[in-house]
Amino acid sequence: DDMVVCCQYERDAQRILRALEKRLAKYRLALNADKTRLVPFSSRAYQQQPQAMAFAFLGFIFYWGRSHKGAVIPKLKTEGKRLRAKLKRVGEWARRMRNQEKLLPLWKRFCAKLTGHIAYFGVSFNGRAVQRFLQAAIRILFKWLNRRSQRKSFTWAQFVRFMRAHPLPKVRIYHTLW
Repeated sequence: DDMVVCCQYERDAQRILRALEKRLAKYRLALNADKTRLVPFSSRAYQQQPQAMAFAFLGFIFYWGRSHKGAVIPKLKTEGKRLRAKLKRVGEWARRMRNQEKLLPLWKRFCAKLTGHIAYFGVSFNGRAVQRFLQAAIRILFKWLNRRSQRKSFTWAQFVRFMRAHPLPKVRIYHTLW
């Protein structure tokens, strides 16, 4: 991923960037100039140009928004490209594993994967995106479980009963940022 340096003022960002380069040089490391950039990201700049203030970093889109009380605060949500790629990998995994294990061990492994996703992406203001991912992943698994033989393994009602008996991990905020 890219290295992003965010500061309210350009001179602060330049100073931080120089200090970071110096610290990395101490360990014979260097920043990749193609992947490192300065991003103007301040509430003052947001109030002047609300749409232009967003950037992607570590699978999240950082942007400015308003709190419930109306204050301008930084927010983040899952990057769409990451979400689509992850759902594609879920589909590939479900297709590959549908006949490899019995239903219950497969379900437990699926729940462990969802727990890992929730733990990483479960940050402030991102609950809706995590919930959308869970719903889409469940649909994908349901699709591939029904393709294990010539006839359907589950109706949706049966699958919902199975999920009630073996619940999914809950969407929750693991990392409160602000």
